[in-house]
Amino acid sequence: MSFLHQTIGFSFALMAMTLYGLYMVPRKQSKLSQKAYTFWMGCGLLAGTSIIGIATGRGLPRSTAAQYALMVASGIVWATGTLAYCSAVKSIGLSRSTPIKNTSAILGTFFGIILFHEFSFQRIFPTVMVILGSVAVVVSAAVLARVESIDEAEGSLERLNLLKGVLAAVWAAIAYSAYTIPMKIVYASGVTPSEFLFFMGQGCFIGMMMLTLLMKTATTNSITWRDRRMAMLSGVMWAGGSLCANMAIEKIGVAVAWPLTKNTVIAVLYGVFILKEVDTHKHRKSLSLGLILSVIGVVLLALAMR
Repeated sequence: MSFLHQTIGFSFALMAMTLYGLYMVPRKQSKLSQKAYTFWMGCGLLAGTSIIGIATGRGLPRSTAAQYALMVASGIVWATGTLAYCSAVKSIGLSRSTPIKNTSAILGTFFGIILFHEFSFQRIFPTVMVILGSVAVVVSAAVLARVESIDEAEGSLERLNLLKGVLAAVWAAIAYSAYTIPMKIVYASGVTPSEFLFFMGQGCFIGMMMLTLLMKTATTNSITWRDRRMAMLSGVMWAGGSLCANMAIEKIGVAVAWPLTKNTVIAVLYGVFILKEVDTHKHRKSLSLGLILSVIGVVLLALAMR
């Protein structure tokens, strides 16, 4: 793998990390119920993946029936994780739910090393670096997840809601890493990242619409088109992040790209300094340690490509 190839893949991973860290910000700014938000986010996601997939793939993608089934299945699995992530953000905040969800980093590294043989212990240095890098990302997530949100510190966050939020974020972590398995399978059969995004987007839409039907209808007053547009923006931002992540995985593999894209630094910085979800003075030690570990993880993952 050439240095230029690695640099391009690493750059795509960093862009994906940024978009993945921010695409749930509109959830905090929307008054939509979870059911309505899921529906409109699904619409934005389908539009985003279709337009980006066709534009970057130079035409309408094609696939076999088996490839299509795998890509749509990836989207449905992802949809369950997204519903869980949305619920977690609503219950326990962006700063806390994102680090828990991003423990999927270690699962991605495990899949890359064990299932896809992207690293070998015959070349010990890069293998150790990728393991240590993904561990640093996960430990960072664990440290940051201990930080109390302002609502929790004030006692307005009930224990039951806290438990539901944490469990939802854990399921999101599992679902968000499991769909990389069919992704790598179809990549091996010649499918490009643009094609995968196009068809996975259809699976995401199907999954989100199915979940919408299962959810109870909630009565919400004063819903505007701005709320709907915010939900659709989440879907479009995810589509852009996923294209970057898919291209990173194609170029540098799951083991390196996945923990990079799941790094929490962007989401936490936004949640702390823009959304003001956390008392920075009270939790400055945990925030500092968690963010330092996030950066160390990025450096170690970069060294793993040498």
